[in-house]
Amino acid sequence: MKRLDAIRLFGLNNLSIEADIRRVEREQQVDLGHVPPERRPEDDFYAQFSQKLRDEADRMQRHYAVFYCLENSIRELIIERLSELHGMTWWEEHVPQAVRENCKKNRDKEVLNGFTPRSDQMIDYSTFGELGEIFKANADTFGELFRDLTAVGRILSNLNTLRGPIAHCKPLAGDEVTRLYLGMSDWFRQMS
Repeated sequence: MKRLDAIRLFGLNNLSIEADIRRVEREQQVDLGHVPPERRPEDDFYAQFSQKLRDEADRMQRHYAVFYCLENSIRELIIERLSELHGMTWWEEHVPQAVRENCKKNRDKEVLNGFTPRSDQMIDYSTFGELGEIFKANADTFGELFRDLTAVGRILSNLNTLRGPIAHCKPLAGDEVTRLYLGMSDWFRQMS
């Protein structure tokens, strides 16, 4: 075999192997690491932080993701339920005035400071605690979705306390990690 043919065969074999790796990654939804990840803007800064902080961030990222999903799924539940039962005016007619005012204040502050609005839905400017207030104000509407709305209020209150360290970039103690996931279990158990 000529040298040039051997080089071509080597190149074709590599292309074939790479195509197979990409196919396996796509089918199995895994990253086998054959292509280096794209460089992101934060990569330039992340390495400048201490290893201790980066390790804490790695431990906390899953808790943040879980809480992110919980908080936004509660918003989705409120939107779906109240709009289904009360139509387009659910926000004005079925959300406590104090919650509406605080959400408007939060949105106005973002706009005033030149930030892109995070959402066109006012509920996205509510705090986690305010979501519980919406449940309370609509007990007749949400009562049938949960086993015990009073228990839901306590669960949300406890989760709101755990949200503090997560939202303010502090590590959760081991017991609090356990409490977070017990709270999540309690939340899902209350859903009828």
